[in-house]
Amino acid sequence: MLLAINTAFADADLALVVGEKSFFRTIDAKSKHAENVLKNIDEMCEEAGVVFRNIDSVAVVVGPGSFTGIRIGVAIVKALSCVKNDLKIYPITSLELMAYIYGHTERVHTVLNALSSLYFVATFENGEKVETEKMVDKLDENGKYITLKDDLSLKNAEVVEFSPEKLAEFALLKVQRGENISPSRLEPLYIRPSQAEANLKNAKNV
Repeated sequence: MLLAINTAFADADLALVVGEKSFFRTIDAKSKHAENVLKNIDEMCEEAGVVFRNIDSVAVVVGPGSFTGIRIGVAIVKALSCVKNDLKIYPITSLELMAYIYGHTERVHTVLNALSSLYFVATFENGEKVETEKMVDKLDENGKYITLKDDLSLKNAEVVEFSPEKLAEFALLKVQRGENISPSRLEPLYIRPSQAEANLKNAKNV
């Protein structure tokens, strides 16, 4: 039984795979993820006729994305690992999920708008990561870009939309590849400091 969680963005995607059946939820951006993610997981378990504590595998998007959202997803998985010692954990980055959804084999750059004229970027070829996640302030206009945001004004940019169905597909691929880690290795992928950390640093430098 596999649970997949993506709370890295305004809309949260959840998927529960039990045998050949799958159950999906998308939590509206207006909802509070901290209050509604567990509630929706419970509802999916009830619909599937299973018990939450019997989940044996969890895939979770660790970032980059919303600081608060990422923390919520990682915290849920760590809590579940405390009550289930043999839980298998599969971390997913939002940029590799984007590359999977896009589905093409050519060299592509997945891009997320990090705001403040900054961008999160990773590069993939034949579905494999060839350049790891990083933050940049300039983008090379040459090459193929795909992006979650449509306001980057990049040539040849295409918008990729997340969904619980695609999340489940990629999570199952992670399971097939055996890319699980121990709970102690599960950490959020922030890349950049939070606004609170940046403000604190600026205050110290004044």
